[in-house]
Amino acid sequence: MQCTCVCVSGNCKKNNMAKRTNIANTEVHVDLLIKSREQFSNELDKRLMIGEELLNRTISNQSDWVQSKKDFDSWDDYNAELLKRSFDRPNNDYHSEYCYSDFFGTIGRSNPSFGDLVQSHKSVINTQFMRLKNIRDKVDLIDSKVTQQISPIQKKDETQVALEILTNLFAKFHRIAQTLRNRHDNRQTLIIKDEYDVQDLLRALLKEHFDDVRDEDYVPSYAGSNSRVDFVLKNEKVVIEVKMTNDHLKDKEAGSQLLIDIGRYKNHPDCKLLVLFIYDKEDNIVNKSGLISDLNNMSANGLNVRTFINPE
Repeated sequence: MQCTCVCVSGNCKKNNMAKRTNIANTEVHVDLLIKSREQFSNELDKRLMIGEELLNRTISNQSDWVQSKKDFDSWDDYNAELLKRSFDRPNNDYHSEYCYSDFFGTIGRSNPSFGDLVQSHKSVINTQFMRLKNIRDKVDLIDSKVTQQISPIQKKDETQVALEILTNLFAKFHRIAQTLRNRHDNRQTLIIKDEYDVQDLLRALLKEHFDDVRDEDYVPSYAGSNSRVDFVLKNEKVVIEVKMTNDHLKDKEAGSQLLIDIGRYKNHPDCKLLVLFIYDKEDNIVNKSGLISDLNNMSANGLNVRTFINPE
């Protein structure tokens, strides 16, 4: 009996040791980025910018609601795919965190009103927006397979980063302007009627992205006169010139004015990049691509010219 007891006891000890060994040998996988944290952060920032526009978009009728749902689905699918492809394994924890459940934003009424549908839709957008934001807030804690050291040649300068932001902003300008038309209880809002209205809205949007936005700055004398530019992003060395077309300012007239103005900026101390933004609300410009090409071709050493027309 004594021998049997010792033997059984020994087996128990061996089993316990085997369990502890198995636990010790179990590896917990740590999801690794397959891109730099800087790149991943920039990608998430762009997705969050689009998500914020979806959250703030006015939905006044069935058509707005259908379009918003369509845009949200596209945005949401892209986010999920981005998270899947950014790590060393597709089914990573961050992808799972974002796609935790498809069952949210439901309505508790059997016959929901249009207001209930909109509220539920906005709730779904907000849920996914906050999930993506939470991941963005943790980026600095995520390990990456790619070194964070970027050579000066590879690193984008502030001017290039500013251009990427402006490109995205100008592409959405008309849509943003349209959303301002409808406010609750018909409250007063900004209706863009002329170039000054364009400047007011653009100024507000620029200040969301840039710390130092200066307006009404004088450029050096050119052809016997001084001229003012609309906005200067001093830190980024970017000058922004704004035009709004009308019955008297179309392809030829707008192009002529801007071609003359371009010569003024070559001596501007804070102009490394000249951005020309033309708001063509009434579709007065017939050959948009041709005008963009003509103006961009005025780029010279030390001065890069980029032209944007919206709506396209």
